[in-house]
Amino acid sequence: MSEEKNERQELPQKAQKPEKAEKPAKETNERGKMTFGRFLRSYGYLFITVIVMLVLFRGIFLLGFVTSGSMETTLPTHSVFLSWHLSYAVGDPMPERGDIVLFDSDELGETLVKRVVGLPGETVSFRDGQVLVNGTALEETYLPVQGITYPQNEGDSFTVPDGCVFLMGDHRDDSLDSRFWQDPFVPVSNIRSRALVDISLWPGNTWLGVRRVG
Repeated sequence: MSEEKNERQELPQKAQKPEKAEKPAKETNERGKMTFGRFLRSYGYLFITVIVMLVLFRGIFLLGFVTSGSMETTLPTHSVFLSWHLSYAVGDPMPERGDIVLFDSDELGETLVKRVVGLPGETVSFRDGQVLVNGTALEETYLPVQGITYPQNEGDSFTVPDGCVFLMGDHRDDSLDSRFWQDPFVPVSNIRSRALVDISLWPGNTWLGVRRVG
């Protein structure tokens, strides 16, 4: 009787062997692997595309942050502008008058943004608050106030040498530019890109939104 009782006590222990308990976990892992593989097949190309686009973006475009009011109201303070690296790398490296350019200032050791006013061989002068190029008043519809130039510049004259440009900020009374630099002329080789679009979202700016500037 005691042996029969012992056998009955052992039966529950034998029934508790988890022979099939691991199968659901294994199936879950396999499903997880298949889901991840399916994810790569479905979205891997998208991930690669984004990476390629970011690399191209950094090679072709450049984002700049406006820290001063020297280009008001075209580029408001605290706005962000998008510039194009290849603007002068593909084709004519010489910018056009009116272009807003990002350039390296050897004198200040900084990267700045200004507008091209004078081209090689031209003489830039100032009279009655206006900018003259080769004696003819320059039409500057982009200025916040027409016909206003810093009084100190009255009568000044600059002849731009070959391979250089004369640059000024749109806010003429609040811009440190070619009029005041020790060397007023910026080599074309120092120009990095041309501004295309400006994004102004800072509260209190003269305008808000997105504008094309070049």
